[in-house]
Amino acid sequence: MGKDKHCKKEKKKVICCDPIYIIEDSYTEKEVTFVHPIIRVKREHIKYVRRDVYKEKVIKEVIDPGSPTKCDCNKKHKKCKKKSKKK
Repeated sequence: MGKDKHCKKEKKKVICCDPIYIIEDSYTEKEVTFVHPIIRVKREHIKYVRRDVYKEKVIKEVIDPGSPTKCDCNKKHKKCKKKSKKK
């Protein structure tokens, strides 16, 4: 509680009070950088799809019914005679 020039007067009794503070706030903008890291993950998902593969094997068969004894044409044929060999 300091005394100023008004408090030194002795003619009248002066009572000095604590000072009253008047605060005037002012604001100044200052930029602050916030870094937000981003991690990009590229995923490749494997999906198994069924694929049928057929291995082909060729088997060649010859079916021999034997020598024909008759003609299929329903006609009567003469039997062939074997030729004899002459000496």
